[in-house]
Amino acid sequence: MSTVADLIAVSSEKPVYPQTKSKWFGKAADAKKLRLVFSFYSPDGNEVAMPLAAMSAYLKRDFPWVEVILKPILIVRDEVAYNPENYARSILELKPDVIAFSVMSPHWYPMEPYFEVLKSMQPELPICIGGYQAMLSQEQTIQNPNVDFICVGDGEYAIGNLMQFLRGSKDGAVDGMWEKLNDGEVFRTEPHQIGDLASLPFPDYDIFEKDGNFDDVNTSIFGPKEKVVLPVMTGRGCPYRCTYCCNTPLLDAWKVKKEFLRKYDPEAMVTELIRLRDRYNVGYFEFWDELFLSNLKFVHAFFAIYKERIGLPFSINSRVEVMNEKFCAEAKEAGCHTIWFGIESGDETYRSTMLGRKMKNAQVIEAARACKAAGINRLTFNIVGMPLETAENMRQTLELNRLIAPEFFFFFPYIPLRGTPLYERAKAEGLLLTTKRNLHYLSAANDKQFSLNMKEQPELLSAEQYNEICQEMLVFQESNNRLSFADDAGVEQLASVEDKSFSLVDDEQKAAFAERKYEAYPVEMFEPIAAAQAENSSGIISGIRGLFRSP
Repeated sequence: MSTVADLIAVSSEKPVYPQTKSKWFGKAADAKKLRLVFSFYSPDGNEVAMPLAAMSAYLKRDFPWVEVILKPILIVRDEVAYNPENYARSILELKPDVIAFSVMSPHWYPMEPYFEVLKSMQPELPICIGGYQAMLSQEQTIQNPNVDFICVGDGEYAIGNLMQFLRGSKDGAVDGMWEKLNDGEVFRTEPHQIGDLASLPFPDYDIFEKDGNFDDVNTSIFGPKEKVVLPVMTGRGCPYRCTYCCNTPLLDAWKVKKEFLRKYDPEAMVTELIRLRDRYNVGYFEFWDELFLSNLKFVHAFFAIYKERIGLPFSINSRVEVMNEKFCAEAKEAGCHTIWFGIESGDETYRSTMLGRKMKNAQVIEAARACKAAGINRLTFNIVGMPLETAENMRQTLELNRLIAPEFFFFFPYIPLRGTPLYERAKAEGLLLTTKRNLHYLSAANDKQFSLNMKEQPELLSAEQYNEICQEMLVFQESNNRLSFADDAGVEQLASVEDKSFSLVDDEQKAAFAERKYEAYPVEMFEPIAAAQAENSSGIISGIRGLFRSP
C-alpha cells in the first residue's frame, strides 16, 4: 500500500530493511482502529503544540482508522498528577497502541523519567520521539533505552507511515523515522522535507479542546486572558542563520533550499482563520511562524485580505530590519496589536560576531520608535548567559531595553542546543556542562537565584555577576512591563501574564530593589539617536550609559 509519503523519500538508494528484526511491524494488525496518544511537556503552562495539531489533521484526513488522543504533561496545573508515575498510569488507562512525544531540546532531560516509567509499566507500548530534539540530536535520542522510534524530519507523512507499519499494511521501513531493532541496531531513513503546504490540511485544533471549547485551555502566554487567543501559523521556515537557533541546522540540511520558506496561499489562510474565529469564538490571533515576515509579498497580500475580512487584533514575530514606519503603519491598519522581536544582546559587536545578528543598535532603536509611533506594542526577546558573554555585554542588553522601554521585556537564560553553531562554539571552548541535566530557561517559581547553564568564566562573567544582573533585569521587567489589551468597551486592561521566570525573587529581595524605578521614555527621545550614523552606532549605548545609572 503506497501513500503520498512515498513520493517525498529523499534517498533513492535505501539499504535493505530487515523486517524480521523489527519488534513492532504488524504489532497492531488485529486492531480495527489504532489508538495514538500524542504528548508534549509544558513547563510554562501553554497547552498547544502546533506540530501535533498538524499531524492530527493529516491522520484524520488520510487515516480515519487512527484515533488521536492528546495527553500533554501539564506540570504547572498539577505537579503530582503529572509526575512520571501518575502520568504513566493515566496513559495505561487509555490503552494506546503507540505514544508519540514532540520534544523540545531543553525538555529532553526532564522527560527521560517519563519514558522510563512508561516503558516499565507498559513494555509493549512503542514510544516515538519527534520535535527538535529528535531532529537535531538524533543519536542521543535513539540511544535512550526506552525509545523505539524517532521522527527525524517533518512529521505528517512519517507518522502516517508508522501507523501503517504497526498495522502491518505497508512493508519496509518507516520512511522519515529511525527504528531501534531487536538486536539493538538502528535502522535509519532520511528525514522528510515537505515543501508544499497545500498538500496538507490545516492544523486540527479539536485535539486541544476541553468539553468542546477553549474556556479551560491555556493557549497563550502573552495574549489577553479575557479573550480566546489562538496560535496560528501562516507558513514554515526562516531565511536567517542565527547561531543559537534550531532553524539554522535545519536550513543547512534542507535539500531544495527554495522550498524551505513555505507559506499558505493568503486567501486560503484567511478563509481558515475565519473558520477558526467562528468555530471557537476567537478574539485574538497569535502568529507563531518562526518569522512572520519571511515572505513580504505574502505579508502585504495577507494584511489586505485580513483587514477586510477578519479585523481581529493579532501579534507577529518580526525583525527590526523591516520594521520601518511604512511597514508598522500597514501592520497596525491590519489589526496588529503587538510585534515580538529579538534583540538577544545589547552589544552589537557580540550580537553580530557570536549570534549572527547583523543589525545595529540604531536599527533596533528606530524600529522600536516606528513601532511605538504606529501604536503597536513591542515585546523584546533577550538571551543571557551565552558563550563568551561578559558582564558588560549583559548590562548593555539591559540598558538598550531601558532605552526603548518595550511594553514587554522578556529575557531567558541561554540553552546550548545541539546542532547549532553556537553549541559547537561552546563545545570548542569547553563550556558545556555534562553533569547538569536541568538546563532551565523558564525558571521554577521557587528559584531564588539565576544560575548559568554553562561553565563559569569568572574573568568574563562570574556566577555572582550573572545573578546580580539578572535580578536587575527582573526588577526592570516587573516595573516596566505594561502590555495591555482593550476590552470590548475600549478600556485598556493591563495584561495578566504568568510565567515561571517572572517569580524568581522573594519579598525581601524585591524590597532591596524597590527604590529603582525606570520610566518609559517618550518617542521623541529616540529620534536624534536613531539618526546617528551606522558606523557610530556601537557607541550609542555606551555614550548615554550614565543617563541610566541608578544613584
